[in-house]
Amino acid sequence: MSINHLFLITFLELVTAIIAAVLFKKYVASKEKYFLYFLWFTLIFEIIGAVMRYVFEWKTIGYYNFYILISFLFYYYWYYTIIQSKSIKNVVLIFSVLFLGVALYNLLFQSWFEYHQYTFIVGALLTLVCTIFHFWQLLHSDEILELKYKLSFWISTGLLLFNIGMVPFMLLSHHLNFKGNSYYLILITLNVILYGCYIIGFLWTKEKYNRF
Repeated sequence: MSINHLFLITFLELVTAIIAAVLFKKYVASKEKYFLYFLWFTLIFEIIGAVMRYVFEWKTIGYYNFYILISFLFYYYWYYTIIQSKSIKNVVLIFSVLFLGVALYNLLFQSWFEYHQYTFIVGALLTLVCTIFHFWQLLHSDEILELKYKLSFWISTGLLLFNIGMVPFMLLSHHLNFKGNSYYLILITLNVILYGCYIIGFLWTKEKYNRF
C-alpha cells in the first residue's frame, strides 16, 4: 500500500478514535467501552507499522499478521460479552478456538513473512456469523425500535459490511488481478464504510441504551 493510501486510512482511524474518546461518557457503562482502547491500539499499531515500512524499510507482513490475530480475537471476545444466550456464547468460544487453529496452521506451514490470507478469511467469516447472532438478539429485544441509538448495532453493521466486502475481495483479488488504484480504492471504500458506521454510532448513541 502506498503511503498516500495508508495515510487516508490512518486519518480515518484517528478521526474515529478522537470522536470515540470525546463521546466516551455516552457508552462508558457498556461493553462497547473496550472499542475506545481497541481503536487507539489500531491507530498506534498502524503508525508504528508505517514507520517500520517507510522509514526503516523493514518488511511488515508478519507485523500485520499479528494484528489480524489480535483484532479478530478482540471481536470474538466482545461478542462473547454482549451475547446473552449461553448456547451462542459457547458457539463464539468454538469460533475462537477454530480461528486460533487456522492461525496456528498458517504459522506452521506458511512463512510468517507471507500474508496469512486464510487466517483473515476464516476470521472474517466467523465474525460475520457473530454479527448475525447479535442482530438476531437485537431483533428480539425490547429496544428493537431504538436500534439506531445502540452503539453495538452500528459497530456490528460496520463489521458486517466491511467483511462482506473483504472476503470476496481477498478471495478474488489474485484471480481478477486487482492492481494499483482499483485495489486501493476498494480497500479505502471498505474502510470508509467501517469507520463511517463507527462514527455514526458514537455520534447517535445515547447513554441509556449502552448499559451492561
